[in-house]
Amino acid sequence: MNKKENAKKIGLAWWYISIVVLIIAAGSSIIAFGVYCILAFSGTIEGESFSMAGIIASVVIACGIMGAFVAGIISRNFTRPVEECINAINGLAEGEYDVRLDTEKGRDQVKMLKEAINKTAEELSNTQVMRNSFVNDVSHEYKTPVASILGYAKLLKASGLDEEQAGYVDIIIEESHHLATMTTNVLQLNRIENTEIVTDKELFSLDEDLRRCFVHFQNQWISKDISISGDFSEVMYYGNAELLQHIWGNIVQNAIKFTDRGGEIFCSVKQEGENAVVRIRDNGCGIDKETQKHIFDKFYQREGSGRTEGNGLGLAIAKRAAELCGGTIGVKSEPDFGTEFIVTLPNADAKDIKAEL
Repeated sequence: MNKKENAKKIGLAWWYISIVVLIIAAGSSIIAFGVYCILAFSGTIEGESFSMAGIIASVVIACGIMGAFVAGIISRNFTRPVEECINAINGLAEGEYDVRLDTEKGRDQVKMLKEAINKTAEELSNTQVMRNSFVNDVSHEYKTPVASILGYAKLLKASGLDEEQAGYVDIIIEESHHLATMTTNVLQLNRIENTEIVTDKELFSLDEDLRRCFVHFQNQWISKDISISGDFSEVMYYGNAELLQHIWGNIVQNAIKFTDRGGEIFCSVKQEGENAVVRIRDNGCGIDKETQKHIFDKFYQREGSGRTEGNGLGLAIAKRAAELCGGTIGVKSEPDFGTEFIVTLPNADAKDIKAEL
């Protein structure tokens, strides 16, 4: 649940309280007025006093409205600190560990709650720093020995081994490749997760960028006899080309990986309003609903995907790259009916940059 939804719910609660108070006050006024009318018509109250009914009712209603207004203000003052705490906790859940709340004002219980949230945020922030440092150090330490193992394994294979020995060496080479790829992806993800400001922006052709990506992986889709088609409208984009390569590379590789021999992959690039929209669709095995919920999670691999086919980091990198560009990445898929990834990137600045050039 995001901050806007929280604010909306708390705002509705404020209005509910105000309306309930107003209804009670108005109901009391109507009952009082009704009792007065009954007494007046029954003669219990002098008839001349009946002209005062309107004045009495008006005063009671005015008091009720004023009471509702005051109750609304008071309830708002009580709910605002709770709203701040809820937003802070949701921020922590989303990885925003720099959250800090003002603990100088408010009731004692609220102060204690805010202090607890601040302490939790500080501890999580320290843990995140340690985790990032550990991931960097371990990944770097892995790269050199894995590269050595891979190199020596290739030398062994070329030294005239028998069939059984060559099979064992092939396994070493395959596993070394897997570890090397995972190490590279972990370093990429760690770097991209700790990036907040995107630099090195330039104006370039987005459609040409996609074409180059498919050419880069042509050996893979040609070897599986996969046909590539597309609708490449001319779209100029202002942003970081390296970040986008993380997105296209991972999506295209997945499309090739999960498309059967003789299958098809379709790509479209269009400018839709102020957004550049890229769609990459295949007619492969598709993705079930449960897997779609976790497909962008780090290290997640669906059952039956095979350990050697990836390490569950590619789409997490793609999602973070899209977020850094201010965009979104979504997926539409059904088992046995293929998969479509939709990447939407804000591109309002491209027109102004192009005009300046």
